[in-house]
Amino acid sequence: MLPASLFLKPEFAGHGTASETISAALRKAILEDALQAGQALPQSELASGFGVSIIPVREALKRLEAEGLVAFLPNRGATVVGMNEADIREYSQIRALLEEQAAGYAVRNMTRVDLARIEDAYDAFVQGVSGPDGAQKSGALNRTFHNAIYAAADKPRLLEMIDDLHNKLDRYIRGHLLIEGRKATTDEEHFAILEACRARDADRAARLTRIHILDAADISVEVFRRKTSLAKVS
Repeated sequence: MLPASLFLKPEFAGHGTASETISAALRKAILEDALQAGQALPQSELASGFGVSIIPVREALKRLEAEGLVAFLPNRGATVVGMNEADIREYSQIRALLEEQAAGYAVRNMTRVDLARIEDAYDAFVQGVSGPDGAQKSGALNRTFHNAIYAAADKPRLLEMIDDLHNKLDRYIRGHLLIEGRKATTDEEHFAILEACRARDADRAARLTRIHILDAADISVEVFRRKTSLAKVS
């Protein structure tokens, strides 16, 4: 049985199609853990809940399959995909390699306009994550900060690969703020990266980015272990 909240306020995709609306609602529910790993996604139940035919539901699920959030399993149909510790570490290591390169390219190409955009994104992260719904916003704000840097790299295919990894890891990344004191540490790490951008020090920005991501991976695994332990107890 799918949670009723899934169908209450779907994120309508502007003038987009029904499949875009459904994929946005499902994506949000998965990334916020309202739909957890292993949850079955029956197409008939989704179609009934959203008030549509099976066709846009199938299109939405295929879209999420391409993003790595849903898998079609034999005799089970569509199911929410989860990760284990090895997956989180491996994806994070790949992410660190790619984002290290992106940061280096970006700082070497950076303009004053690029730097101003990065500073705005940094301020938005610090202020937004401090709010009452900061944990929910943290993933998107963190992503916006890093992407503001990488945009200056002018490497669109590299950024596509980074975005794909973010989609897979987002629900694990946002768990960082559940660790006491982690927000302050993240702010400090982001500020150090920002300072490297201001100094036009590409090598330092790249190195700090790699360390930041690999440290975050350790925390992601720790949060994952806690949640897994709690689930076993309950």
